[in-house]
Amino acid sequence: MNNAAITALAYLLVILAGLLMQMSAADSGGVADNLRMVRQKAMELDHRIQRIEDQNAIENLQRTYGFLVDKALWHEVADLFTDDGTLEIGGRGVFAGKSRIYQYLLFLGKEGPQYGRLMDHMQLQPVVHVAPDGRTAQGRWRFLARGGELPLTGAPGTPGSGTGYLGMGTYENEYVKQDGTWKIRKLHAYFRMYTRDVDGWGKIALPITRPQGELPPDQPPSVVYDQYPSTFIPPFHYRHPVSGK
Repeated sequence: MNNAAITALAYLLVILAGLLMQMSAADSGGVADNLRMVRQKAMELDHRIQRIEDQNAIENLQRTYGFLVDKALWHEVADLFTDDGTLEIGGRGVFAGKSRIYQYLLFLGKEGPQYGRLMDHMQLQPVVHVAPDGRTAQGRWRFLARGGELPLTGAPGTPGSGTGYLGMGTYENEYVKQDGTWKIRKLHAYFRMYTRDVDGWGKIALPITRPQGELPPDQPPSVVYDQYPSTFIPPFHYRHPVSGK
């Protein structure tokens, strides 16, 4: 049953309950009290349904980000953010605003699919919490990224033969609902591991990125850390679901 059907069923139950109480109750005061109680329950159910719909919309938003990154559709990626949104990937610092986010993305490579280039960006294990007022939300994701350039000249491992990489990490993001549409307000990708495909993490552990002079950030990194073989754990936006700590 979809959310629209659940909502319709809830209101139908309210109407039926009211009619039944009017038919069976002896005093009008009792009928009114019971009807108010049923209506209150229906409002609570409607609120819960709206939060579920918000969570679904946020998960679709983040998944769309991943699919657009795969094809280097940088303009479309930047449009997923609020006008004052921020992007922070690895240790290069914080880029603020759509235009700066687009500049950073273009720094990663030419816009649009390119012959011989692979960029696969998988996002897994979402944990999304929507604020009670339904205006903001936070989400934690695990990501697995792999890609590289097809060897166009030379044998594997020789200059100009192409490169491949494998990386993984965690997103801790913030979202906001504007004019009924969810957008990314803050995207922060913490890298856990980055390595070359020909060797793997058992032999090569590349260092985390740092701010670069050719593309200076608007703000320094919000957190300074080292990735694998370091054991840094990105902070959680939520408490432990059982202990509450």
